[in-house]
Amino acid sequence: MAVKSLLLDIDGVLLRDQFLLNHIQNNCVKYVQAKLPTSKNPRGVNRILYMEHGHTARGLQNAFRIDVSDFNEKVYDKKLIEHLSEIIYGTVFQLEAKEIYEFTKKGWDVTLFTNAPAAWGGQVARAIGDDVRIRCAGDNIMNSPIKPEARAYDGFSKVQTHIFVDDCLKNLKPALTLPNWHPVHFSFDDNPWCPNIGSIWELGLYLDTADFLMERHETQ
Repeated sequence: MAVKSLLLDIDGVLLRDQFLLNHIQNNCVKYVQAKLPTSKNPRGVNRILYMEHGHTARGLQNAFRIDVSDFNEKVYDKKLIEHLSEIIYGTVFQLEAKEIYEFTKKGWDVTLFTNAPAAWGGQVARAIGDDVRIRCAGDNIMNSPIKPEARAYDGFSKVQTHIFVDDCLKNLKPALTLPNWHPVHFSFDDNPWCPNIGSIWELGLYLDTADFLMERHETQ
């Protein structure tokens, strides 16, 4: 096991194609509409559920006591999975996938840390390389802890240094209190409490810096 661990969110970090992200969101809105047929603004409800609870299904479960066991089946449907395949085997994603795979050759353990199910995260991981792991909370969304719930961050090595990259600040905040965790915001917007990067190329530069700092610390 490498000392260096890179934890990457998927949607908004590795997957940034706006049509694909809109496809996910539209499926979530349709799901909310099906579960709350009297809602006059399912898109607005979906946005609030995501902002307040970190996940549409968890929000429906917590706020409305609704059975969401069919969420993955309805949202991550055949059309969405086919759309995902078009993106991850396209030129743009594959160029970045090669960069990420190079991180593994430099000694980084790469794990995709996502609230999506394994049917989603597994495809993305395989498109990058066999050495990439997944940590998908979304397979049992009714019971498993999800980001940003504190328990979602348990189970990772206590001896590794974890660089955790996410586009959602709420998901990054729990890492501030965890030993050896270093949150990185994937965004062009500056924030006062953790580094920002705007591309996988910038992530590579950041990891090179982290490499240098860790090596210097080990030699002191």
